[in-house]
Amino acid sequence: MRNDFKMKLLAAVVLMISGTAQAAPTQASINWFGHDPAELGGFYSAVGHTFEHEYLFNLNSSVNALATAVSNDVASIFNIDSGKVELFKSNGDTNYTNDLSLGSFTFDSTATNTTFSSLTAGDYYYQVTGTITGSMGGGYMLFSHVSAVPEPETYAMFLAGLGLIGFSLRSRKAR
Repeated sequence: MRNDFKMKLLAAVVLMISGTAQAAPTQASINWFGHDPAELGGFYSAVGHTFEHEYLFNLNSSVNALATAVSNDVASIFNIDSGKVELFKSNGDTNYTNDLSLGSFTFDSTATNTTFSSLTAGDYYYQVTGTITGSMGGGYMLFSHVSAVPEPETYAMFLAGLGLIGFSLRSRKAR
């Protein structure tokens, strides 16, 4: 698992470096395969480029996903305009059309995040879009963290435990 994370980090760095050589709008798909507890993606490019990147992943169980994005905006030197992250549940095709959007958020040089709750098993992707407007380029970083959604039985046991504690405290007060 540790080597898998290193490979994914290396792929993100390669994407960031290769983005500098792009002379036209950049479109890329990065496959995270099974979403590890933490995933990282990023991109850097010269000025004037628009970009659309898909970070593909699959989930084997129900999870909550926290996505955070930030650009490296420094005045007008490094800047991204209209930075946006959107989460989609894939319908199984390979052209990223007619997929179910589960929500989105915009980002800039202030780290922005949102939580996508109760995602079920299946194929998903983050779509990151924007325009590089800095005089020396611009870039972004995307971080995604997943955590398990508690099973209903866990909530039931938690409530039963609270009830027993309450009953115990009430019995002590009655004595």
